[in-house]
Amino acid sequence: MSTMFYKRRQQIKAPIQVDEHGKFKPVHSILVLAWPVVIEMGLHTFVWIFDTAMVMRLGAHEATAVEYGAIVLFNSLMILGALGIGANALVARYTGAKDMERAALTGGQAISISLAITAAYTVLGLLFYDSFFAWIIKDQLTLALTKDYFYYALVSGGFGLLPLVVASGVIRGTGNTRVPMIIALIFNAYNVIGDYLLIFGNYSFPALGVKGAALATGSAQLIGLILSVVYLLLVKNELTFSLRLLFPWRLNIIRQILKLSIPAGLEELTHSGSRMITSSWITVLGPVAFAANAAAIAAEAFSFMPGQAFAVAATTLVGQRLGAGFIKQARDTGYWAVVMGTILMSLFGFVFLFFPYLVMSLFDPPDPEVLRIGVICLQIAAVEQPFIAMTMIFSGALKGTGDTRG
Repeated sequence: MSTMFYKRRQQIKAPIQVDEHGKFKPVHSILVLAWPVVIEMGLHTFVWIFDTAMVMRLGAHEATAVEYGAIVLFNSLMILGALGIGANALVARYTGAKDMERAALTGGQAISISLAITAAYTVLGLLFYDSFFAWIIKDQLTLALTKDYFYYALVSGGFGLLPLVVASGVIRGTGNTRVPMIIALIFNAYNVIGDYLLIFGNYSFPALGVKGAALATGSAQLIGLILSVVYLLLVKNELTFSLRLLFPWRLNIIRQILKLSIPAGLEELTHSGSRMITSSWITVLGPVAFAANAAAIAAEAFSFMPGQAFAVAATTLVGQRLGAGFIKQARDTGYWAVVMGTILMSLFGFVFLFFPYLVMSLFDPPDPEVLRIGVICLQIAAVEQPFIAMTMIFSGALKGTGDTRG
């Protein structure tokens, strides 16, 4: 490997917890990695709910438009964001093996690919978004508002979501989940402030409604990307990162990344694609039913926080333990991550089942029918929680082994 990147392999401090006898402590190691991810996911969920609650006050058409525009824009980018899963797994494996030169090069190549895909996505999105939404949305007011949201969210910085996800995956792969949490805190705070100022025109700002929500959300993603790149390039961290790692492309490394990322992307496609299809069906029922479903999904996102956090911890720790040659420790990590995550998500299911009105009232829906339908949706979602938890976290553990097809 060329010495332009490193003079030597670096010794790093991985987030591995041991007792006084040097025995690996899987539960403590998982929690050290998981709690920042819980907070980070909580921030994303809070902003999503805040967005939903704010635009819901504008009316059912506006709420439907924002939900639909966000589903198409951000879910499609998250499908492509499976590159971050491949990068996370590979960087974790090389970190466990203490081969930080290879880890940094893999991260740089993954970010480079994400930038190329982002450029292509942005061009295609601007060319075809008008006809795409006209094909799937029949209500003319909802159609016009949805197109506004998609366009302004994309051009104001929403395109930055894909490289942001990949950069965060690279950082987490080294065992550092605190930095992505701090970055998420900053750009989500900006998003909330932007929503407050631009949706209703507070403090002499223009009242832009749906466009304001789009501008706040899109530019927040760009800020998150800039902060992540600044951290990798300028702040002392586990990786000695350089722009020279981005280009030229190294086909052997790109093949490794894509080998892991393509199956993960297909998995995300089934989730996001089914959600898009279901949403198109729900729009036929009218804006009230769609708004109720959107509110229930936003509330359910709270329960996904521990599942996603333990899945990320499992991916990173399983990859690092396998990279270091400790197969049993990798297996124990996956097992305990599933147990803890399933318990926590089941507790959320209990709340959804027995206190659905309390949860739905947080959105303050102006139409009582939105509240009634949303409560039914939430009670159905309660039953799913333990099964979703096990699926999420087992999948995360398998990704840490390099198996993204399972």
